[in-house]
Amino acid sequence: MAPLPVLVPRPALAAARGRPELAPIIYDTGRPMPSGAVSAKALISVVRSLEEFDAELAGAPGLEYVQVVSSGYDHLTDRLPPGVGLGTARGANGQVVAELALGLLIASMRRFAESRAEGQAGRLMRPMGDSVFGSVIVVLGAGDLARQFQTRAEACGAVVRLTGRGQRDGVHGIGQVFDLLADADAVVSTLPLTDETRGLVGAEFLARMKDGAVLVNVGRGAVVRTSALVAELRSGRLRAALDVTDPEPLAPDHELWRLPGAVITPHIGGAVRGFFERAYAVCLDQLVQFARGQRPTNQVL
Repeated sequence: MAPLPVLVPRPALAAARGRPELAPIIYDTGRPMPSGAVSAKALISVVRSLEEFDAELAGAPGLEYVQVVSSGYDHLTDRLPPGVGLGTARGANGQVVAELALGLLIASMRRFAESRAEGQAGRLMRPMGDSVFGSVIVVLGAGDLARQFQTRAEACGAVVRLTGRGQRDGVHGIGQVFDLLADADAVVSTLPLTDETRGLVGAEFLARMKDGAVLVNVGRGAVVRTSALVAELRSGRLRAALDVTDPEPLAPDHELWRLPGAVITPHIGGAVRGFFERAYAVCLDQLVQFARGQRPTNQVL
């Protein structure tokens, strides 16, 4: 079988040359596609902007498959030509996003922001926070990120309950989630954005969470109804630690920035050194599967 012609960003070229199933065609992100792009059957896209993504697709009219370096894909589904498959880099950064999720949870439960203010005022041992140790955490999702978080939180002494589309060993069905909220000290969303998950964490969901519980979101912002969350934060009944929001980015004057009980980071879950090396390795593995006539394990469309 002839190697699959694949468009790869320049930094991924060396790794791509080590895959005999692939015939890499180098391109530079943000610049016009090379003349050889017309023969490409697959593309690794960094997706720095939707305009660049559209230009990449237009410059490679023979594409059959697009592989992106992120795990999110909801913003791309309506931009692909009919019949072109789409795969993600799921698994490349679950470890580091899970690390951030745990860090956000600890920062919220231990009241880091309030403690700084107390310390600056010369007061010690205030405020009284909560601990991940001994806490009950409900995780929305049961994929790689969710399980990576579970491993880390359980190492801290937490009880973690995963939820997925269907009930199975070690995973509660998402339909049971309301029954799990009453004794949950925290809810961590790792969910992608789909028609089923959009707005899942709304007013009713939040009302079922117990007083003082923390909502952590490292999945997609629009899984949470921002207006409903703002109402709970205003009342002081719940706390939140968010790496993703809706809208994103948040305007500088958005109320979420000012609400007590909210810890917000600007979508930095995967923003660590080594991100692209890990992502490119996963992308190339996926494209080798495609070149062999298999359905890539991370294919979503």
